[in-house]
Amino acid sequence: MATSQSTQGPGPVSAYTIPDRIVPMRVIVCGVHRTGTLSIRNALWQLGFHDCYHMQTLIKDPSRAPEWIRAFEAKYAGRGSFTRADWDHLLGDCQAVCDVPAAFFGPELAELYPDAKIIILNRDPEKWYESVLNSIYLVTTPQDLWTKLTMIYCFLLDTNLQHMAGYSRSLRTWVQKYDHGKDKDKALAWYKAQYQEFHDRIPTERYIEYTITEGWEPLCDYLDVSIPEVEDPETGKMVEAPFPHLNDRETFRKQGKVMRSKSRARANHNLLSAVGRLALTGVVGYAGYLAWKSRLGGRV
Repeated sequence: MATSQSTQGPGPVSAYTIPDRIVPMRVIVCGVHRTGTLSIRNALWQLGFHDCYHMQTLIKDPSRAPEWIRAFEAKYAGRGSFTRADWDHLLGDCQAVCDVPAAFFGPELAELYPDAKIIILNRDPEKWYESVLNSIYLVTTPQDLWTKLTMIYCFLLDTNLQHMAGYSRSLRTWVQKYDHGKDKDKALAWYKAQYQEFHDRIPTERYIEYTITEGWEPLCDYLDVSIPEVEDPETGKMVEAPFPHLNDRETFRKQGKVMRSKSRARANHNLLSAVGRLALTGVVGYAGYLAWKSRLGGRV
């Protein structure tokens, strides 16, 4: 396999030693969190676009958080650069992207991947605000002392959570500079500004406007693929597959509980491992002391 190099004409050679891109970038969904991103990710999967980078991808592999932080700093703070080679290294196994953090870079990705089709995923701003308030905000904002203490405990001992905490700090510093629960006007202004950037920077002929409630037809027409079918269990005939509507508020809360439980489990494991290593060090040290003492005939 060839070493990684930028494919956008003359430019710096990448330091990466894996292929730039394993699969082509085919679809870029410009839609922030709580706009139906998990549903469209599932829909794209059914349509054959594998894989589709989503926030859940980062949650499952938080070790990639530093790369996203670099991308934030390059775009919003003018620190360094984040090149085509960097994006290929980060997203090279994905044929599509949706949700944040990728959506923050929708215009940049559209420019870097001119053959990709662009979908601007819309939702009413007020409904978006309420959805975030009753899902992400509740999960990430501890409401009581015990929850706060548990989060601190996990942060100290869970490497995954440490990576995500670094990502969150960068997000609040450079991208979302407001408290969603206290600054509704700022949140709505931010939301509208994101979509204004999509419309201002991406040529109109490159994208379609889409909402999850529209279902398969406009999505499949634009992507030039067939509407998926499934077998009807009663008639045995092939019928149109139901469009996925995923990640409602209650499901999100349940997933949040599972994530916190896994974080506690990792923290507990790391704590026990550290205690075990400390105990082993003590045992080995004491055994060494006894061996040294015996060689001296019991003298100290």
